[in-house]
Amino acid sequence: MVVTSLLATMAFQAATTPPGGVWQDDYKVHANGNPVKEPHMAGTSIMAHIQRMANGQFMIFNPLAVLASLSIILLLLSELSIKRGRWMWTQMVLMWLAITGQAITYFIALHNISLADTWGMLKDVTDVSVVCWLCLMGVVFMGNVVRLCVVLRKWGYLKKKEKKNSDEDDEDKHEQV
Repeated sequence: MVVTSLLATMAFQAATTPPGGVWQDDYKVHANGNPVKEPHMAGTSIMAHIQRMANGQFMIFNPLAVLASLSIILLLLSELSIKRGRWMWTQMVLMWLAITGQAITYFIALHNISLADTWGMLKDVTDVSVVCWLCLMGVVFMGNVVRLCVVLRKWGYLKKKEKKNSDEDDEDKHEQV
């Protein structure tokens, strides 16, 4: 519950104070009275004006982290997860989404606040981080698949394969010839 609350708080904070900050003033006309080419209003995101693509990605992954975290909190408070195992699996997937969304949001923010001459190093760090994250997710996923198979076998949904004796295999081969 504490981790989920922390994730929701971090994602909410990132939305209310986006990377690069917000404009502090309204800028619609030049001092001479002519309209400006790119106007902005106080309180709007600077990143939304300068890096539209990065801002779009940020606006996808940050709400994903918030909503996944809030969903986990709701499931925990409803106590469905305590009584039913499948709700625990649902929470686990939601937690993966929340953490992944938060990680992507973090790298977008990091890219936005970094100087252009450090973007090469930042890309290398991001690439290594993503590979490590995917490997960890793969190990955890495979562990859960094995656990699911064990549970399904225990409940009778999966049956063990019957092995034929080697003598029967030899007889089958001779009959085919």
